[in-house]
Formats: sequence, structure tokens, C-alpha cells
Amino acid sequence: MDAALPLLGATNAWITPPVAISVTALIFTLASFWWMQVRRGRLRVETGHVFSGAITSNKIVLDIPLVFHNPAPACLVVADIKLRLSGGAGGENSADHKALPKRMFWIAFHGSVYPESDKHRQYAMPFAVEGRKSVERVIEFQWDTPETQLRDGPYSASVEVLVLPQRWGRRRWRTMCAFPLRTDLWSGSRNALIPRTNDPEFYEAIKDVTG
Repeated sequence: MDAALPLLGATNAWITPPVAISVTALIFTLASFWWMQVRRGRLRVETGHVFSGAITSNKIVLDIPLVFHNPAPACLVVADIKLRLSGGAGGENSADHKALPKRMFWIAFHGSVYPESDKHRQYAMPFAVEGRKSVERVIEFQWDTPETQLRDGPYSASVEVLVLPQRWGRRRWRTMCAFPLRTDLWSGSRNALIPRTNDPEFYEAIKDVTG
């Protein structure tokens, strides 16, 4: 009979051990359901050291491979992406100083780092990242009529993503990934859209092999 006695005295006679256990179990069940099925997490974005790039007087094109990982159970939507460039080794009178920082726009995405005559090229459109899954995209960013040719690298590049849904209905951009853009390592024709690297060691190894 003692198990049925109130826990907090006669004034709270309804709070008995069975009631307390039932309420605790209900709260635990609801919290577990929210954590495992409903919870929205924060998207994670990563990149590697290889990308494609071309720079001309009319346009800059950068194809950056990105992996979008959603660690939480609820689905997230990538609504838009921008690439922010800043820095550079040029002085106050350089073209970089006047043109940067600059946000490049997401124009399309590809199936590989080395685009092949518009093969597998799709124009930018929102895509979903399901819960506890990852999505790979080679994102094409463009800058029309650039005021600089980005010759004084390295530069600081950061990927800014607009992820939906957002709390309180606010459309807020978040910086998800940052990396150095080593245009100072570019070899060959700068106006050819070919694979490039941001890794100095890899660049030196390739130079030793290819001469």
C-alpha cells in the first residue's frame, strides 16, 4: 500500500509513484520520438583539394565538389549556395583590393569535377538532403565581367548556404565551409576549364611527374 501513497503530502495526493512513473515514461517516449524522428540538425558541408577553374576577362568559372551531410533525422533543403572570395596577396592598388570580397553565384551543378561539353550539367535548383544521409554535388559558380583575374593568390574562399526550413521564418545564410583558393598554383592555360588543386604538395608531385 505504501507504493500508492502521495509523494508530496496530502495537498498533492494525486502525485503518487505510479502517476510519476507514467508521466516520466511518457516524457521519455515523446523526447525519444522527437530526437530519433523529428529533430532538425545543422547541415555540414565539406570539400576536397581538387576542383575545376577557368579565368578569362569576361568570366570566372569555378566548379567546386561539395559533400552535404545531414546528421539529424529530419530532411533539409539546400535552397541556394554562394561562394565568397576575399584576401589575396596584392597591395592596396591591386585589382583584388577593389574587387574583393565578392560573392559568386551558383549557376549549375555537374556530375564530375571535369565537365565534359555540358554533359550531366543541370541548372541550379534546390535539392533535399534526407536525414542521416549525404549528397555529393559539383557546384558551378560564375562571376561575369570580373574586375580582377585573381593572379595574386592564395585567396580565402567560403561556401555560404541557405538551408530550409529555418526557425522563426527567417532566411539566414550560413558559412558552412572555408578553404584556400590557390590560384597561385594554377598551371597551363588559365582560361581553360580544367582540374586544379589547392594542395601545394600535390601540385609539386604532379610537376615532378609531368615535368
